[in-house]
Amino acid sequence: MAKRKLTHQQKRRVADKNRSKKSEKAENIPTNNLSQLGEEQPGLVITSFGKRVLVEDRNGENHSCAIRQHLGKLVAGDKVVWQSDLEENTGVVVRVEPRTHELSRPGFRGQTRMIAANIDFIGIVMPVVPGIHPDMIDRYLIAANQLNIPVIIIINKVDLLNNEDDWEAVAELLEPYDSMGIELIPASTVSSEGLETLQEFMAGKNSVFVGSSGAGKSSLINALIPDLDIRVGHLSEATGLGKHTTTNSILYHLNKPDASSGEILATGNLIDSPGVRQFSPAPCSLSELESYYPDFSPFLGLCKYKNCSHSIEPNCAIKAAVDQDEIALSRYQSFQRLLEEFKSNETEQS
Repeated sequence: MAKRKLTHQQKRRVADKNRSKKSEKAENIPTNNLSQLGEEQPGLVITSFGKRVLVEDRNGENHSCAIRQHLGKLVAGDKVVWQSDLEENTGVVVRVEPRTHELSRPGFRGQTRMIAANIDFIGIVMPVVPGIHPDMIDRYLIAANQLNIPVIIIINKVDLLNNEDDWEAVAELLEPYDSMGIELIPASTVSSEGLETLQEFMAGKNSVFVGSSGAGKSSLINALIPDLDIRVGHLSEATGLGKHTTTNSILYHLNKPDASSGEILATGNLIDSPGVRQFSPAPCSLSELESYYPDFSPFLGLCKYKNCSHSIEPNCAIKAAVDQDEIALSRYQSFQRLLEEFKSNETEQS
């Protein structure tokens, strides 16, 4: 007997079914019996690895979870709703709560890479060795301004400053930020300087440390969280990855015990982000970029030309202020570099 041919509608149904199975398989979500999934419950993303995330439940236990395909990329700090797989002791993230703030940076081939979610405090870690880079500070300050998030600058490894001349050189470099009222905190994991101040700043907040590779973020976090090695070991066991294989952000709980009683006085969350060689804030217009440089404010609107880019135009009030040391040269240079960078991005996209 000849085989009966499928109609177009039947072929479409088969194709849709196959796509559904492939999608569910890719998400590693049980398909044979949905009753295997437990009730929906709130969770907190601790870290992301591969196509899965580590979710902490309300009891502080961690679970390796798949992600519903339509939810996209999740990162440390995301608040989610998830269901446990009762047979496998894993789970599935089914919903993501709206984010308040999300810090990201340009990734591979122009794609945006998320760093952390739901943050309300940024610590820019700048080491005195190998050196403090004002350009990097300015870039993170702009990102913080774009998100309307408070920020401090942590001057790390100050135990390596040997004399007054070293201190004066650092102070001169950071003077523009001090003038803008940005909190500057000297810190050292060797002398413990600044650690208590940092704990006070981070109490009750979701904080993230950012900075270049070699800034000493990991050492600072080790000093702020004494049992960090134990926690990292638990995370490695839960994710199945080695201790030093992940390049994603990781959230740690930060507790401040009372020195005499040991009672927990304050808690917070600290997100360790991967070190970067370069960071760029979200591209913006000339007027927006100007607004993110508060030291430019007294001179804006005084240039000869309305749309002055403060580069080659004559009678520029910003350039005159730089010449008269009313605006730091390093700040002016970082502004020009970002302006050119944003223009190049526009050209590439057009």
